[in-house]
Amino acid sequence: MKIFNAAQIQALDKETVSNQYISSFKLMERATTKVFEKLQTRYKLYQTSFVIFCGTGNNGGDGLTLARLLKEGGAMVKVFLVQTKKYSPDNAQNQDLLEDRDINVEKFNTKSKLKVKKDDVIVDALFGIGLHSPLDEEWRPIFDFLNETPCLERVSIDMPSGLLADVTTPIEAIVFKADVVYTFQLPKTALLLSDAKEYVKELEILDIGLDLDYIESTKSDAYFVEQEKVRNLVKSGTKFSSKDDFGRVILIGGSKGKIGAMTLASKAAMNTGSGIVTTYVPNCGYTILQTAIPEVMCDTCAGEDYIKVFPSVEHYDAVGVGCGLGLHKDTATALVTFLKDNKDKKLVIDADALNIISEQKCLDKVPVESILTPHEKELKRLIGEWDNDFDKIDKVKQLAKKHNVIFVLKGAHTITIAPDETIYFNSSGNWGMATAGVGDTLTGMITSLLGQGYTSKEAAIVGVYLHGLAGDIAIENIHPHSLVASDLGKNISSAYNQIAL
Repeated sequence: MKIFNAAQIQALDKETVSNQYISSFKLMERATTKVFEKLQTRYKLYQTSFVIFCGTGNNGGDGLTLARLLKEGGAMVKVFLVQTKKYSPDNAQNQDLLEDRDINVEKFNTKSKLKVKKDDVIVDALFGIGLHSPLDEEWRPIFDFLNETPCLERVSIDMPSGLLADVTTPIEAIVFKADVVYTFQLPKTALLLSDAKEYVKELEILDIGLDLDYIESTKSDAYFVEQEKVRNLVKSGTKFSSKDDFGRVILIGGSKGKIGAMTLASKAAMNTGSGIVTTYVPNCGYTILQTAIPEVMCDTCAGEDYIKVFPSVEHYDAVGVGCGLGLHKDTATALVTFLKDNKDKKLVIDADALNIISEQKCLDKVPVESILTPHEKELKRLIGEWDNDFDKIDKVKQLAKKHNVIFVLKGAHTITIAPDETIYFNSSGNWGMATAGVGDTLTGMITSLLGQGYTSKEAAIVGVYLHGLAGDIAIENIHPHSLVASDLGKNISSAYNQIAL
């Protein structure tokens, strides 16, 4: 699924109206009906009271339409409408339709005193994607009230009012804090970034039937990865496949007290489909690996507690390095030598290997088309501080292009950034995955896919999505608080099965 900027979305609306021979009013009705259907599922309408705050434009028109639909559906509804001399035509038309619906419509301004009950659902339909600059300070008392007053839940239509779609929203800006955002047709970049976590606790994308030809023909460098995209990339075997057809991979890492990281990565590589997995660890990890995973071959180096020398990887299809590796100076020296000696071998680089590369300032030694999987702190060590998420993405894009490598920025919507400057936001995963070892599992999965013949970009996209989906399947039976990394490995098979449906 493509991600469009605000101007492209507005053009898409116009193309839909023109090509489908419908009015913008009818398109508004279609879109808002989708929101109504979601609210109908989320709440018992006959027992729920909605207070809808509507602006002067078409986002306000959405709110007015929703008020009518909710009233017809049996809910209690009150509308607060921003007072002005001029409303958009569709907004005005929807106001006319409310006159005989027994809906209380009260006009207000930035100095008005508002009332909301603690069991009301507040619906934000004040400002949409057309906002190009932060809200004026005069709106702060209203938004302080909307964000702080006790209520059942807070809902935004399309965008939380005050949040800018395509550029960073200043920290001090006035923004509605939504519990759930129902956005139309395509996600907006700001809704997927961690900078917006205070304003977007839950996001749902509603297909409202906008013009598919325009979507297909309009260029975008940003994508939201969903199941269909991954289904089209996943490879399968045949009756006559052998283990060599599924790749030989080696995972290098581990140190005293951190062999568990290698166990998780190795299991994940096997469960993702590698034909042969070899794990290279210091001597202290040999018995652990051989006992925990009989399917994995285990090799060791001369070091007892940490890796002193890296192995030859000439005969492997993919290499994963870094899980539990540690930061001993001998290990760091060995890693730098390893990078210099294997310039033609694609690597998956994680954890302490990333930290060593940062310390040694040897990113230029990383082989092209390698995949780097940093979490936020590891990324800061690589690229330094950033001002905001848009700045972070720009910096990583430049680095990915310069060094011809793939970056996987782990987070709520893990972001894959390729050397061609395309960006892929992941749609799977949940907050229960914020736990130790989950990154090691991802490293094993991506390494496995790289070894099976996927391109670096494909391995990253598919691995990240499968990883998140395994986590989503796991919490069907396990509370997110109780989720551990090994639960993901156990559900990789179920994730494959779900993708195949």
